[in-house]
Amino acid sequence: MPETAWTIRKSNYIMKDRWLGLRADDCVTPSGHVLDPYYVLETADIALVLGIDAADHVILVRQYRHAYGSPSLELPGGAIDPGDTDILAAAEREIHEETGYTFADAERVVTLNADPARYANRMHLVRARDRGRAGASGSRRRHRGDARAAGRGSPARPVGLHRRSRARRHDPDRSVRPRMRAVTGLWIERSNR
Repeated sequence: MPETAWTIRKSNYIMKDRWLGLRADDCVTPSGHVLDPYYVLETADIALVLGIDAADHVILVRQYRHAYGSPSLELPGGAIDPGDTDILAAAEREIHEETGYTFADAERVVTLNADPARYANRMHLVRARDRGRAGASGSRRRHRGDARAAGRGSPARPVGLHRRSRARRHDPDRSVRPRMRAVTGLWIERSNR
């Protein structure tokens, strides 16, 4: 059965700045049900990078997230700036800013809506192969040393290199493991100062 769009009778911004817009819509569904107000959050689209290093490890970042209230283990990524016309270039900028890595071959895998019932933005997942870390020599050495996230001045420190055979024993966040059973990862810890 095809979905029919709701009718918006009026729309009002509760607040809007360069980071976030909160909109209250007065909507009517195709069946005649009135939803007033129906709140919609508007944020920039984001690029998330499924970065894979030379040893086939997934590159993850652990960093403090204020809304979440604690550190979060996540794919590197961030907002796509309004002037960005190339999603792959935005993804490359984000992974380099957060981890110091650059990648050789990148492709957009899928575009999704994270929470389409509330958010009007999209997430673009990009898969990329590691070309290395700025200033690093040799893949083993690259994963062991300290690095700085380019452009932010925040320390980006490798937390652990996990192999499939040892990942469970060395996993600092076991709650993620069931969803990542076949994935190994190089985790980079950032401090937001």
